[in-house]
Amino acid sequence: MRKHEMIAADQPLIQISDLSVVYSTGTEALKGCSLQVDKGDFLFVVGSSGSGKSTLIKSLLGEIPIRSGKILVGGNDVANLKRKFMPYYRRRIGVVFQEFRLLDDRNIFENVALAQRVIGVEHHRIKKNVKGMLQLVGLADRASAYPRELSGGEQQRVAIARAMVNRPSVLLADEPTGNLDPQNSWDIMKLLEDMNHLGATVMVVTHNNEIVDQMMKRVVTLNQGIIVSDQVQGGYVQ
Repeated sequence: MRKHEMIAADQPLIQISDLSVVYSTGTEALKGCSLQVDKGDFLFVVGSSGSGKSTLIKSLLGEIPIRSGKILVGGNDVANLKRKFMPYYRRRIGVVFQEFRLLDDRNIFENVALAQRVIGVEHHRIKKNVKGMLQLVGLADRASAYPRELSGGEQQRVAIARAMVNRPSVLLADEPTGNLDPQNSWDIMKLLEDMNHLGATVMVVTHNNEIVDQMMKRVVTLNQGIIVSDQVQGGYVQ
């Protein structure tokens, strides 16, 4: 695993080649998809319900088997990673979900700290790293609060802090504004953009066309499991 952790500077961080995914029900969720994402990119993945957006995210996480094709992330052949290596691979990827997925019985500090504890970070470093990340997302004064005491926008900020505290190379966000009002949605997108500026390569699955149109980022469109366009600011990605 360790030998795969470095990739050549001229190589894409994510390389998906002719990817096909078929569920046990027989549904062909992805059909021959190819996608290249360079280090530092920020892109949206859009499409109607059932177009394959979430399947693409799950494929990158190694959560579902693929029928054919290849997924390389940071030099790792995801589909062929041995089970014992998968937890180490996933530590390099931060994930933010629509439902926040915070632990209700732990305060905000502990929710974020858990991501560090599971990889064995020393206690004094956890305290410093979590405090710094909560400061970054604007919640330094809510560290002792519990999820139920926070608004939806604040809970999503905690989720982003948890996803980023280990400084992953890739941040995947699956409908991160789906449960938020317009103002909080914009706040979260600005925060994701901040994480991109800190060095994370960001991929956002969304159905919020207003945000996509106004942020002027790269947009990958899926339709019935096929990538039908890959554009940025009016031009096509080569």
